[in-house]
Amino acid sequence: MDAGTRYTLRQLELFAAAAEHGSFSAAADALYLTPNAVALAVRDLETALGAHLAVRQRAVGMSLTPAGVHLLDRAKKLLREADDLYWSVSDNGGPLRGPVTVGCYSTLAPTILPPLMETIRREAPDIALSIVDGPVSELLPSLLSGGIDVMISYGFSLPPELEQVQLSETEIHVILPESHRLADSESVHLEQLVDDPLILLDHPPSSDHTLGMLARAGATPNVAYRTSNFELVRSLVARGLGYSLLIQRPAIDESYEGLRIVSKRIEPTLSRESVVISWPRSVRLTARARAVVDHAHSAVAGQNWYPADPG
Repeated sequence: MDAGTRYTLRQLELFAAAAEHGSFSAAADALYLTPNAVALAVRDLETALGAHLAVRQRAVGMSLTPAGVHLLDRAKKLLREADDLYWSVSDNGGPLRGPVTVGCYSTLAPTILPPLMETIRREAPDIALSIVDGPVSELLPSLLSGGIDVMISYGFSLPPELEQVQLSETEIHVILPESHRLADSESVHLEQLVDDPLILLDHPPSSDHTLGMLARAGATPNVAYRTSNFELVRSLVARGLGYSLLIQRPAIDESYEGLRIVSKRIEPTLSRESVVISWPRSVRLTARARAVVDHAHSAVAGQNWYPADPG
């Protein structure tokens, strides 16, 4: 029998689903199948390949053998290529169609994703856009393994094997409550805040980046509160519980409670940061994924902002 006929794409798909969900039953629930159907596909795949791919444990689920780990990475790539082949042939020169999965850093999602999704719906309605938001520490492995097509994040701390397109640029700035003694100042020097409590956005990689910049500037912050919730940071600042350093600035200078927040330039400037959309250099983007990159650039390019800008 020819090697190419010993296993099927469906077997690879069910194996990948079982590996990602951690058990046959969880994969079956996600795919609306029976656990026996998933288990049978994996067993037949093992027989076809002559390799033991997973260890099944009733109370724990399943764990991959070294052969299974190797196969999972290759299977994901093969399934993506098969999917791309289908859409490239079925499109036949017509409108771009098919799925594209975009990962987005959580704090950027509320301002980046809505204009992108609206643009795609208007300009390329046959592209099935899926969205995943979370910290870069979770999105990056998925990007490198093929779980998502492209990732929107800040450009710092990304590995060199990623291709990047800049979407917008902003500047790290201070946010203060309206009642703060420096609220009417044109800019703020970090030494003026040395005794003030810092409310740290503790959402990787922002927290490490912020603390690293402060250390390089010779500032030792008084970290009073840590939270991974962007809006909670703004609400605590608005309540007068401290100041914070942020990269992103929403269009509205108010907390959820309606309390005013004041944004100020830091002197000297700590850094300007770029919002980028990225993908592995080793991956050739599909035409529809490339279209999403282009639409993201046009949809988000107007979001450049610096604290000294009017308004």
